Amino acid sequence: MLLAAASLLELGPVSASHYAVAQFAFYAAIFIGLLLVWRFRSARVFSVLLVLLLMEASPAGPGPLSASVRVTFVLATILLPLNYLIFALIPERGFSLDGLALRVGVLLADFVAVGINDHDTRTVHSHTGGLPWAAVVVFAISAVVLLIRFAKYSKPVESGFFWSLVAVWMGLRSGGSSTAAMAYMATAALIVCASIIDTWYFLAYHDELTGLPSRRAFNEALLSLRAAYSVAVADVDHFKAFNDLYGHDTGDEVLRLVAGHLARCTGGGQAFRVGGEEFAVLFREKTAAETLVHLESLRLRIAESRFVVRGLDRRKEPRGPERRRTADETEKLRPEQEIRNGTVTSVTISIGVGACEERATDSAAVIAAADKALYRAKKAGRNRVEIDGTARPRPRQKKPRRVAIHGA
Repeated sequence: MLLAAASLLELGPVSASHYAVAQFAFYAAIFIGLLLVWRFRSARVFSVLLVLLLMEASPAGPGPLSASVRVTFVLATILLPLNYLIFALIPERGFSLDGLALRVGVLLADFVAVGINDHDTRTVHSHTGGLPWAAVVVFAISAVVLLIRFAKYSKPVESGFFWSLVAVWMGLRSGGSSTAAMAYMATAALIVCASIIDTWYFLAYHDELTGLPSRRAFNEALLSLRAAYSVAVADVDHFKAFNDLYGHDTGDEVLRLVAGHLARCTGGGQAFRVGGEEFAVLFREKTAAETLVHLESLRLRIAESRFVVRGLDRRKEPRGPERRRTADETEKLRPEQEIRNGTVTSVTISIGVGACEERATDSAAVIAAADKALYRAKKAGRNRVEIDGTARPRPRQKKPRRVAIHGA
């Protein structure tokens, strides 16, 4: 979107007559974005859109700058990136009172500093000189922080904040042409709107905890298959007993660890989280036998990986009958899997594989076959791969290492 806007502005001359079109696009994007954000209840994005609106709203059009408007421009070039940074770092709490208090305070400070109600104030894009050095520094720091967050979290909103800030920078840099500056500001608002839509899509088709595609994505992937395929169903061993005994925070870390390995499954396997501690890996155009080498490699990588438990949250009382740990489950929690704070331990998974070698085979039958194979893997001792209809000897396994971490 940003590249398209830049290309249009660079390829052809931008006349003053196009200013009204760019301004309409800007306000339309802000209005649509505010409606989407209200439905999505994201105070972070809501605040950024209001900042863009605050910095651009003015009764006056392009024209020469007075001394007071020059001060307003300098303040705006510093406040814009600073606001992006602040709103990106404040935790998202929706439209609750504690979530809005700090943001409203920042917006009020912007309103007072910029003096948006001053009749002599021009829009920030009417500036004809270069950006002040202080604004360049704040822009650089904000861009670096937003880029780091984008790389770390890989979420649409983080990406939208970064690229929207880049669009704002290009708009302020092109202050010699008010139409071009307004077009870049409109692009910045559109990028934020697009990030909201991308977030909706991500939440609909991805698991928020692990980042893997969700059951809905898995079901749609099955509907799109037209040739032979295999489905592997993987389950974290002893997870319910582990989660009930040591707490959900540690359990979530285990799921993220397993999901990270599943996402890197070889052989073209696509991983999904289909519920709880259960995952699925879809292999297109592969028989069950062809997936075996890739699944064995996956199982070994998870079993040999190191998992460090910090901040142990051992439960004293069970949450309810459905979460109560039975004596049989306690016995099945092997000594090498016992978790102590600051201890390196291992996590294992069991895998069952079902295959469709004919188009007439129903996907539900393939998944049922994979579930049966998974059940056999559990009954045979866990930490193994079983193929539907095939009994395989349990592979020899290494005893996971336990390394104490002092001071953890």
